[in-house]
Amino acid sequence: MSILLETERLILKTIELSDLDNLVALRSDPEVMKYISQGEIQTKEEVETFMAKAIPYHEKHGLGFCSVFEKESSIFVGQAGLFHLGYDDTRSDIEIGYRLHKKFWGKGYATELAKALIQWGFEHLSIKKLVAVAHPENRGSQRVLEKVGMWYVGKTKYYDNEVLYYEIYKDDLIELVPYNKEWPTLAKLEIERLQEILPKNHVIDIQHVGSTAIPGLSAKSIIDIQIATDSLTTIKPIAIEVLKSQGYEYWADNPDPERLFFVKGMPPFGEKRSHHVHIVESTSKHWQEKILFRDYLITHPEIAQEYENLKKELAQQHTHNREAYTKAKTEFIQAILQKTKS
Repeated sequence: MSILLETERLILKTIELSDLDNLVALRSDPEVMKYISQGEIQTKEEVETFMAKAIPYHEKHGLGFCSVFEKESSIFVGQAGLFHLGYDDTRSDIEIGYRLHKKFWGKGYATELAKALIQWGFEHLSIKKLVAVAHPENRGSQRVLEKVGMWYVGKTKYYDNEVLYYEIYKDDLIELVPYNKEWPTLAKLEIERLQEILPKNHVIDIQHVGSTAIPGLSAKSIIDIQIATDSLTTIKPIAIEVLKSQGYEYWADNPDPERLFFVKGMPPFGEKRSHHVHIVESTSKHWQEKILFRDYLITHPEIAQEYENLKKELAQQHTHNREAYTKAKTEFIQAILQKTKS
């Protein structure tokens, strides 16, 4: 049994015939199989049929479901891997899949595995994207996919079941570049365009925020623009329609009810992200804090340098995981905001 990859706490090994008992125990558990395919458990014979397909598949393609073991205990945890969608190698899409014994749920193992598989896939396979599916009622799996930076695309059919479909693109990575003197000009032009197309009676102010608004700071080459409105409820349907005409995609599943978030250029709708638009109410903490943080870094270049160093470190750790990258900056940002208010 050869090791495909290792994570901080887990080892993924290629499937062998000696895995049969482990796989039967996993795939005959009703709770494990509840949201997979038809939700039916598998017999020993059905698992043997799967293995008869999976082992030569891995030999041919160098990928597939692996057996997952804890590093410390060597205990079998479950399965995880990358494979052609539905194990059908006539399809071009590569899917991320995992299923773990219930006693290992809640430990963060699924997130750890998905993150590692995304990185391994983009480093070792000639692919532009990875996909995943989740049962509409399986909120735990949906949250895992969101945590590792996958983007919800919509509903589709998978083995005759309706599932939620997710994607992540290799080109949509965290990549910091040196400060570009053109960023303020690009922001100004986009702000002027937004002022023309959005309803003036509901827009209070528009500002360039984020790292590209801080002179000298390395950043992702994405212009962040924040718009203050008098009412999110009123402006929402107008903004979605108007910004779509300008190449922006609306994040309908944003868990933050105090912010409307739009992205321009994100694959597959474009080659690379170029702009983010955040619409918030003028009284919200989002509006105030983004401006406070920006202004503090502009007037304290030594703190801006600390922030840049942190971002470079985090970009290495979370290259394909925007949510983890953003979350890891929170402590630093909150500490600066506390200073601005004291």
